Amino acid sequence: MIKVITPVGTSVFENFLKDNEDTNFKRAYEYFKDNKLKAEELDREVNRRENIEKAINEKWFKSNPNASAEIKSLIKIKEELKDNLEIYLLYSDTALSRLSVEILKEAISYYDELKGAKVEIRKIERLQIWDREEFKRGMTNLIKTIYNIAQGYWENIVINITGGYKATIPYLTILGQVNKCLIYYIFEDTDTLIKIPYLPIDIKWDLFDKYWEFFKKIEHPNSLPKNDLPDYFLKDCESLLELEDISNTCYVSLNLLGEIFWRKYKSKFFIFYAPENVYEEIKKQQNIQEIISSKFFKPEIRKNKTEKKNNNHLVYDDGNNPFRIFYFEEGEKIFIYKTFESHKEYEDYLKKTEFDERFKKQIEKNSKLYKQEVQNV
Repeated sequence: MIKVITPVGTSVFENFLKDNEDTNFKRAYEYFKDNKLKAEELDREVNRRENIEKAINEKWFKSNPNASAEIKSLIKIKEELKDNLEIYLLYSDTALSRLSVEILKEAISYYDELKGAKVEIRKIERLQIWDREEFKRGMTNLIKTIYNIAQGYWENIVINITGGYKATIPYLTILGQVNKCLIYYIFEDTDTLIKIPYLPIDIKWDLFDKYWEFFKKIEHPNSLPKNDLPDYFLKDCESLLELEDISNTCYVSLNLLGEIFWRKYKSKFFIFYAPENVYEEIKKQQNIQEIISSKFFKPEIRKNKTEKKNNNHLVYDDGNNPFRIFYFEEGEKIFIYKTFESHKEYEDYLKKTEFDERFKKQIEKNSKLYKQEVQNV
């Protein structure tokens, strides 16, 4: 199964206008376009939405692979790869992009070449091209979404850069190159599917080995005052950082290239917080280390194996063994505050220790940042 990540634009509307004179459709489309409505605002535009959906119906798509750039490219990719597709349609934070993706999700089933493909849609929060700062935040969310879809298995990923904003193409191309996944593009006026070849990119991963704790602290959505970071880090990693003045203070965060490279680097590791004494205990527990590096670091496994125990503890239960991990999550931060390889010791701790807000704050205060290399990535 190949996962095809496809940003969605508005070509389905533009292509329809080239071949059709529909006044209601044109007025509705131009209203959305001119007023720059956000995705959530589509819900209140019932009549205009209906005018567009009535025009672009099954008849428009039937036997028409040129109905949109996304449809055309997906059919070509299917023919090229000759494999089952899992299609991810990513839409920007605009009413038009949302309407387009909802229409295309249904339309994919009209094409014999794409029948049986699993289709998911994902909204990319804040992605639009009207505001430069919002675009950068939206691009960061786009990068994060793609990494979440890939889950480290880039050999099964295809990035289809045919649709969506052209401004995203350079970053998506670099992302694909860094992770060595297939990138495809098709020109609207041709039937030629272009495969972008891998380039020999020399990335100084030793910078991330050296400064990984600083990178973690300023990854999206975080930033730090410039004065809180050492000059040698700011100098060595200048090309990956972004400076912004807020209330007369200069803050440092990762720029878009920094986000791409940092997420690639950290995919090789599980990064977590823990009190120093807990981490020292983990270093002695081979079974716990194996669980963390092979199972616990994966969100879906961690969620499925977690139980809420008495006194409000979240406990990762590995199954038919005595191995347990006590933890909690705060945003993207994961705090591990106790681990056990003995069932009796685990039960004693559970009975005696209550998890409340005061306990949680104490763990956060006493924790340091650690990383452990993971398996199968």
